[in-house]
Amino acid sequence: MTPGLHVLKLKALTGGLRTVPVLLPQLEAQPEDLADSTQILHSIESRFPSRSLCPADERKAS
Repeated sequence: MTPGLHVLKLKALTGGLRTVPVLLPQLEAQPEDLADSTQILHSIESRFPSRSLCPADERKAS
């Protein structure tokens, strides 16, 4: 990330993470923060399976 005040806010919210994107799910039995695009996508998919963000066919994903 480029330097700026947003870095300080992100570090405070995530316990030191300095990468984006970051998801802070604030849900019971979920990690406090997710800082990996793939993990974020899987988290969203698991909560909202009827609105799939990924194609069912892995070959169509690229």
